[in-house]
Amino acid sequence: MKTILTLSILLCIIAHSAHSEPSQNSVETDIAVIKTEIKNIKESMNTSFANVQKNFANVQKNFDSIQKNFDRQNNIIIACIGIPMVILTIGATIWGILAHRKSRKEDTLQNQIETLTQEIETLKQQRIVS
Repeated sequence: MKTILTLSILLCIIAHSAHSEPSQNSVETDIAVIKTEIKNIKESMNTSFANVQKNFANVQKNFDSIQKNFDRQNNIIIACIGIPMVILTIGATIWGILAHRKSRKEDTLQNQIETLTQEIETLKQQRIVS
């Protein structure tokens, strides 16, 4: 029993010495290591953020080029629709003007025919009477 008690006291002393306070030197080296690790982490985060900003700049450039392409396509679509519409509008206007002139000419010719027909009838009646 004495041996067990002596061994347990000896083990407690060894365990206590293993868990004793670290020396000032080891604490300073640990702090220095932690500071360098934090510095490395900050640098890697800064480079990561710089890369993210570059990626956003590239995305913005791509978006601008896509916007220009859409603008060009819109202009092409407007031209493809607008130019034929203008041509059709001008053609319809000219067609309407020509049709109106033709109908006016026909109306004047019809009026002349009617007046001439009336004159012929009056001349016929005058000849018959005379």
